[in-house]
Amino acid sequence: MTGKGDAFVKMEQSIMIARPVEAVFAYRASLRQSGEWQTDVLTTELLTVAPLAVGTRGTERRRESNDDPSEWDILVTEFERDRVLGIVSTCGSIQIRERDFFAASEEGNTKYTAQVEMTGSPLPTAVFHKRTVEELTRFRSRLEAQS
Repeated sequence: MTGKGDAFVKMEQSIMIARPVEAVFAYRASLRQSGEWQTDVLTTELLTVAPLAVGTRGTERRRESNDDPSEWDILVTEFERDRVLGIVSTCGSIQIRERDFFAASEEGNTKYTAQVEMTGSPLPTAVFHKRTVEELTRFRSRLEAQS
């Protein structure tokens, strides 16, 4: 049974990026750079020693829609270099489970697919979808500008 604020949102979004899969995966796996393309992320701190792997933990300080800061715990749940990255982010009763898939095309581009599930947030589904698409678009723009 779910109550107010316990909404469950699930979405999948794919984009093509004109960069090799190794570059796309490396940029996404560089959690400290998340604030470059996720506008609500202010800082990311890893609490475990590099390299990134299953079990890596960290914290993110994010800006909420009312401009108040929030503290999020992050945990890497899946890691297959250049193929899959899974991250669970938690703040109070809100949890975001993300599974990112990376596939190289014959032309040397990358198909990046994000599967995202969110529970416990009062954020409307349409707003969550719009933000996710905007973040992926910024992610692609930042990476393609590096080539």
